[in-house]
Amino acid sequence: MNRILLTGFEGKNNSSDMIIEKVSTPCRKLILPDDKEKSAELLHKTLGDKGITCVVMLGQKPCIKRKIAVEPEAGRNGDVLHTSMDCTVCVEKIRALGYDAYISRGCGNSYCNNIYYECLGTGVNCIFLHVPTMDNIPDKKEIVKVIEKFLDEISGIPAV
Repeated sequence: MNRILLTGFEGKNNSSDMIIEKVSTPCRKLILPDDKEKSAELLHKTLGDKGITCVVMLGQKPCIKRKIAVEPEAGRNGDVLHTSMDCTVCVEKIRALGYDAYISRGCGNSYCNNIYYECLGTGVNCIFLHVPTMDNIPDKKEIVKVIEKFLDEISGIPAV
């Protein structure tokens, strides 16, 4: 399981940071700074360890409540990169775990999109999941358990 890298962003009230801190599933964890260049550099350095076969990236999305948005792509300057993971299967797995999920149509235009684009550009198998902000997560333990179980099942998600 240490072949999976789980990433999120630092921050006192950042739900991705909170989830990563509480996840007990054995995996590598990486908290990224809120700086596009530094976070990209840290990601590339961490991915230099060839043992990582999959990256699950978390970021927070303020407009959702008790849902997870599965991001199929990230873009920069008109160039769009797509995940090789089957996003429909990701949504189905999250829903089967008791949490609502949907395929998003925009990874944002700042930190989340930037780091996802960087990760997709490396060719490593990766997926970005937007989670609600702290105030939109009614049960913190529940979302942590969903992410833990998703990590346990990630190897069963086919490529498209």
